[in-house]
Amino acid sequence: MTILPTTDSLAAAAATAEAGAGSRHQESAPNVIQFCRARFTPDDLDAFAAVAEPKIRDGHWVGVLRESGRTHDRLLVLLPEVDRPVFRFERDAKGRYSLSFHDRSGWYGIGAGDSAAECLSIWRPRRPRTL
Repeated sequence: MTILPTTDSLAAAAATAEAGAGSRHQESAPNVIQFCRARFTPDDLDAFAAVAEPKIRDGHWVGVLRESGRTHDRLLVLLPEVDRPVFRFERDAKGRYSLSFHDRSGWYGIGAGDSAAECLSIWRPRRPRTL
């Protein structure tokens, strides 16, 4: 699954910091860049891909855009014949996850959780009821 970036100011900031790190004295301890809590982890992206790939393959979704900033990382879901994102999966600066739906009047929360999998559980297939 390919996720197209819309903005990535954090990557540009990290590249700038890395370039500046080379000018420091060799005697100092190596720099450790702390992982930003507002960024999706590889496991988060895998959880999203598990939901998104069948929806894209079956034509229910036409694409996913990624929007990153200092205080958020978002995946925006595009639907066929709709000119704007309709769903937004987000991780905020505190590491919390939310899932929102956009109708013509704004964004509305439809899911939240302490993990990506928990937040995305609304989209997981459910077992049929047995009588």
